[in-house]
Amino acid sequence: MAASRGRRWRVHGFLSGLACPFRAARLMLRSRRLLLLALLPFVLCLVIYAGFFTAVLLLTDNVVGLVIEPGAWWRTVIRAALFVALPATFLVFSALTYTAFCFVVAGPLYEWLSIAAEKAVSGSVREEPSGLKNIVVDFLRALVLAVAVLAIELVVLVCGLVMAPVTTVPAFMASAVLLALEYLDYPMERRRLSLKEKVRFVRQHAWEMMGLGLPMLLCLMIPFLGALSLPVGVVAGTLLFLDLAGPGED
Repeated sequence: MAASRGRRWRVHGFLSGLACPFRAARLMLRSRRLLLLALLPFVLCLVIYAGFFTAVLLLTDNVVGLVIEPGAWWRTVIRAALFVALPATFLVFSALTYTAFCFVVAGPLYEWLSIAAEKAVSGSVREEPSGLKNIVVDFLRALVLAVAVLAIELVVLVCGLVMAPVTTVPAFMASAVLLALEYLDYPMERRRLSLKEKVRFVRQHAWEMMGLGLPMLLCLMIPFLGALSLPVGVVAGTLLFLDLAGPGED
């Protein structure tokens, strides 16, 4: 009987986490502020990539013009080949790096998005005093955590694939929990939870976090869709934390 209750509790927790991305998407569609904060990083990164691609294209054309003598028949052939190869190469490069770039560039914007989501749900938000020192500390802490979590995810996934098929599923599940922790870290950091408290929280709510992390991890594997899924994950992580810890949790 106890085992049956335990299984039902785990399934309920998993489904609760799984529902959070859909709740987050619904909340964002109902709020212009949330939708703007969600789309702004994607558009900003798109403008940066478009500018970078244009600069590379113009620079390549100028280099060809300087190196190859004007009037040479093969100059036209090389230019045509470059104008075909460069967009294809840049598309592959963008597919591999766009999501990670959005995550780095949009860090502060995602913090504001998490705050706005918490205000929309609870009517208030736990915010730390502002100031240059706090801003620097928060940035460094968030950067270290992001690098650490991404590195752990990479190691776990690589180990799982190398030892497949025995460990692939456990590695994938562990990566999902770590990714969920990354999304829940926004409200956690506002409450200044210590590393020990975060680890305890993960152990207590691993199934809920796995339910959130699995669909988000699948989205990250799809080029460009991963970038669009990032703000959904931030809002979903905020909603899940409020569900589990409560809006007033210190």
